[in-house]
Order: sequence, then C-alpha cells, then structure tokens
Amino acid sequence: MNNDEKFIDIAIELSKKSMYPYGAIIVKNGEIIGRSDADVPVSKTGFSHAELRAIENAMEHIGGHLCAEGGKGCTIYSSCEPCAMCMGAILYTGIERLVYGATLEDSKRCVNEILAKAEDVADICKNRKIEIIKELHRDKAVEVLKNWTL
Repeated sequence: MNNDEKFIDIAIELSKKSMYPYGAIIVKNGEIIGRSDADVPVSKTGFSHAELRAIENAMEHIGGHLCAEGGKGCTIYSSCEPCAMCMGAILYTGIERLVYGATLEDSKRCVNEILAKAEDVADICKNRKIEIIKELHRDKAVEVLKNWTL
C-alpha cells in the first residue's frame, strides 16, 4: 500500500464517523497536519465541509495561514471530490495535491446538485497549479455514502 492509499483510507475512515459522510486530512512531509474531525472554528458554521475543517485545523497546527507558501508540499485527501467552495479554498491555500475517493456524482443523494467538478474549478484558477488524483479507493468511499442516513 502506498502513502496515497494509506492516507485516503484515513479520510474515508473519518467519513464513517462524521455527521455527514465526508472526511478529509491534510498531509505535509508524511505527517497529518489537519483533520476534519478536529474541533475547529469553522465547524460552528453552515460551511463545515470536511475540507474546510481540515484546512482550519492545519492552520492551527502550523500556527498561521496555510495560504500559498504554507500550502507548499501539502496534499489534501478527501473521501469525496470537493465541491466548488472547498476547491476554491484548497486552491487559495496553495495546497499542491488533491487525492479524492468518491465523485460528486456519487454523492448526489447526500448533497445538493452543485456539481462543479474539482478539475473544472482548478482549470479556471490558472495562477494556482494542483495535481489531482481522482477516484482512489472510490469503492470504499461510495460504500460510506450508500450506508449514510441522516
């Protein structure tokens, strides 16, 4: 099992324990520096998506902003493809890699139908480059979505 597989499995495990079936972690130099299951300020808002919670937790961990330089060398692992809002935040931070499991189409029954693909959002933001690894362990992530009940 490579590091991407190990870390996406952690994000998927977090999604199993979350109120909504999504989980995310941020990794830098092989160390998890942000987790969506951490109690961070954004969790008290209506925008408590897994990716945003992981970003907030990473900023607390490094003691400052994760923007641009702070995002260098970081990978965000998300159990599901990020929505347009979260993808914008990921690009804003300068995170260099995104690895996700399930697709937005896979999660349609759990979320509204704002289906702006992560790579489409990334294509619009030409000033930030990000490598995207799609659908890693998708079957495991989709299983969590299928088993989710409110």
